[in-house]
Amino acid sequence: MLNFVEVQRQLMGMVQEQASRRQDFGQRVGIAEQEAKRWTAGYPHLARKIAGSKTSWLVASFQTPPAQVFPLPPRPERWLVFASDGSQIFPDRHEAMMCYLLNIGSVMLPYGFDLPPQLNNRPRLFYREHELYHRWGGRRVLVNEEVVALRRHLREIGELVRLAQQWSQRPAVALVDGTLILWTLEGKPPDFRREILSRFLKAMDNLRQLGVPVAGYISSPGSTDVINALRVGLCPYPFANCDRCEWLQRNESPPCAIIEGVTDAQLFERLLKPGERSALFASNSQILSEYGDHRVHFFYLHAGLEIARVEIPQWVAENDEWLNLVHAVIYDQAQKGRGYPVALAEAHEQAVVRGAERELFYEMLETALVRQGMKVSMTFKLMAKRTPTI
Repeated sequence: MLNFVEVQRQLMGMVQEQASRRQDFGQRVGIAEQEAKRWTAGYPHLARKIAGSKTSWLVASFQTPPAQVFPLPPRPERWLVFASDGSQIFPDRHEAMMCYLLNIGSVMLPYGFDLPPQLNNRPRLFYREHELYHRWGGRRVLVNEEVVALRRHLREIGELVRLAQQWSQRPAVALVDGTLILWTLEGKPPDFRREILSRFLKAMDNLRQLGVPVAGYISSPGSTDVINALRVGLCPYPFANCDRCEWLQRNESPPCAIIEGVTDAQLFERLLKPGERSALFASNSQILSEYGDHRVHFFYLHAGLEIARVEIPQWVAENDEWLNLVHAVIYDQAQKGRGYPVALAEAHEQAVVRGAERELFYEMLETALVRQGMKVSMTFKLMAKRTPTI
């Protein structure tokens, strides 16, 4: 049981400490804003400096001024929105049988078309040997939570393809909750990385061929790719090399640290008005070197109640019509959803597996085993969890 007296003491200390830092932090954000505007004319020089620098953090690339702002484009007269989200019951070796469940929720919302909205969820149980094991560095290993999450992401993208194939009306936009960058594949064995990437990129190919731009919507983003680009601009050397930074070698704060701790969202909260988007930026995540034409670009959008990061593949970034469509539709969706895209909110409601549903799932599993005359056993750890002793 929590010692709430001690927790309260620590909470008060945390709040007091944060309050004392607030004024200093506001100054940091103001400096970041000034730096972004400083490169309005000289952004090609900053872009070259970034390309030749070696940093210890992820830095965005850009081809337009980093502080450039784009107004809200007009909406089309009619359009469709496809959205998907997923949830899961992870495999648990303490339960009666090893298996896992993926539940993919999806919606099709029509605007201006004489069509009814469509809301669905598609649960899928995985229990066969080839579903529970996978190739990992030439070895056959049991799936873990990270692998299950990646497979869920693949099924979310696959559901968008299914919707785009089912509904031919255009224009249409496909939305997924979260990033399009498969960060967790970085550093993974080549065989596993190829398996996941090939399926993901095939789905992206399908969406492009179907003429449906896709976007990943990231609410409350904490990324600092653009801030890191501005930090490179603050470095006094012709090119930054964090490994040889003389200030760090002397255990001193380097010049770039003056905006350290600021996020991109906090910067663009100063630069954007509701409905406006930022310039386009390119992510330089290592895994994107294997994305080809689907390399991820992103922009920040003032969605009304928050600054969101919107990720799009390169083929959307290079098509002004699709880029403006994504911009207009996502903002409209956020207004309809009171700050968050309504299609994604509905897809989440279709997908989410709550705690009580998880318990019912395992009860149904045990009942099915008993009806087949199979012995049901559980570990001592699970028995202890289900049978409180005090």
